[in-house]
Amino acid sequence: MTKRNFLPLLAMFLLAAGSLYAQISSPVKANIPFDFTAGSLDLPAGEYTIGSMENPVTLLIRGEGMRASFLGSHGDQANGLPLSSKLVFHRYGDRYFLSQIWVQGEKRGSELPMTKVEKELRASNARPTLVAVLAYK
Repeated sequence: MTKRNFLPLLAMFLLAAGSLYAQISSPVKANIPFDFTAGSLDLPAGEYTIGSMENPVTLLIRGEGMRASFLGSHGDQANGLPLSSKLVFHRYGDRYFLSQIWVQGEKRGSELPMTKVEKELRASNARPTLVAVLAYK
């Protein structure tokens, strides 16, 4: 590919990436005080923004100093309207796995499928402790 063809393609990619971030519906931010796993990503403690794309089973997660990444999820239904936005983690010892995302006032949330490692922990009869981290819009 020549430089002449590459530059317009690069410009289109950068514009598309920026617009993806703008299309997040109901994004929430949270300061997560521990390292955690979200889908196939092992992430450090820090400030994160998470929101769903127009397709409700695709989440976009973005942390300080990292590129935005996509996560697969499926919808979940709350019994009532959540009073606060929160991220729910499954904790096994010192390992944390992002499990659910709830947004204040929205009855539908997102649930991430269990990773292979979490399934192995469950198969070994380990039981998770639920840990909620408050989030804000």
